[in-house]
Amino acid sequence: MNITKTNSDELNGVITVEIAPADYRSQVDTLLEQYRKKAKQPGFRTGKVPMALIRKQYQKSVLVEELNKVLGSKMDAYIREEKLRLLGQPIPCEENGSDGDWDNPETFTFRYDVGFSPSVDIKFGWFTKFVHHKVKVDDKMIDKQVGDLQRRFGKMSEPEVSGAEDLIVGTFVELDDKGEILAGGLMHEGTIGLESLDHKATAKMLTGLKKDDCVVVDTAHLAKDAAELAHMLGMDPVAAKDFKSKLRFTVKEIRHIDPAALDGAFFDKVFGEGNITDVGSMRTRVKSDLDGMFERDADRVFRKKFVTEVIDKLNPPLPEAFLKRWIRVANDKPISAEQIEEEFGDYAKSIKWQVIQNHIIDENKIKVERVDIEKEAGQMLKAQYAQYGIPLEAEQMEPLIANVMGQDAEVRKIAETLYEHKAIDKLRELANIKEKEVDYDAFMEVVKSL
Repeated sequence: MNITKTNSDELNGVITVEIAPADYRSQVDTLLEQYRKKAKQPGFRTGKVPMALIRKQYQKSVLVEELNKVLGSKMDAYIREEKLRLLGQPIPCEENGSDGDWDNPETFTFRYDVGFSPSVDIKFGWFTKFVHHKVKVDDKMIDKQVGDLQRRFGKMSEPEVSGAEDLIVGTFVELDDKGEILAGGLMHEGTIGLESLDHKATAKMLTGLKKDDCVVVDTAHLAKDAAELAHMLGMDPVAAKDFKSKLRFTVKEIRHIDPAALDGAFFDKVFGEGNITDVGSMRTRVKSDLDGMFERDADRVFRKKFVTEVIDKLNPPLPEAFLKRWIRVANDKPISAEQIEEEFGDYAKSIKWQVIQNHIIDENKIKVERVDIEKEAGQMLKAQYAQYGIPLEAEQMEPLIANVMGQDAEVRKIAETLYEHKAIDKLRELANIKEKEVDYDAFMEVVKSL
């Protein structure tokens, strides 16, 4: 067997594989002999069918199967030995992809198009600055958090008339352009928090309502964004972006919360017995908790934004024509050229990031060890159980971590995440990063822009 590579340019090439009879003939003859031993044909005893008939009936299919095996193993070995960094997988050339006579097999030649991973030069330049946004926790934010805690641990009542700080539970029904109930339209029971409504006219309209009262509300005035509207109406966030219908809202019940007093009983209930004894130390604790929460959020947001900006800055070239063809060939279902063009931008960004990440990992010999994966699995489990208010002790963690480590797919997923985090951390060392303190609203604008 002879395998050669020719480069069309820095990003594209052709691998040519010549398979001689010595590479496949003995395997094909062995398989045909096995077929012969089991073959049954009129006029011949089992196992006595002439080999010429067996070859005529089975040789081509056996040959195809055997050549595919030989091609696969030898190509993989060649790519490893030559240390070729490919994008996608080799695909048969569209023109002149193969030579050979399947009816009279001798030497076969197969040609494959390949796309090469580009070289990457990690240089940002002194003028390239990346911004790490940090949320400034001010008195207003602390006041809001304290108020939320007071309401969470407050006393619930059900007044007859809705007030400016109440929650109204009711039924939303979608209306058509004529103000009639839309057949097959949205119908959902949800809650409106009057205190959180920014649209003053809507808040005023919903104040002073009683049970069974009905009002027509404008969707655009109910929520700050599509995610909040989706939660309120029980719909998909993507669909919520385009949802413009007016809704009839019928009051089912009104809930009022009398906030808990800022006293010892409240401090013990929220922060643990004896940990907080006065309002001043409570506010300090709340600020510390908010700082920690926003620090994690800010780092997560920065990582996502940083990756996007690094891709745009370094912008490694790709063999785009090859990749578009590979997407079409590799896809299980038929995919049109229009679909590929429409989705290729996002696909190209993910490939470019993989190229950059692999370069950083190789250049810096980054490794992810089993102990790293176990530690990350433990942190993930702690976070999952913490959502339900369940603390995990060390002796409880061990069998849970062992269960995760026994799942190959989960281990690979965690390892990929850790490799990405380590690559990002190394890139951060090479970049000029400026910390910028912003208020919560400005931070949310950054989040929305991603």
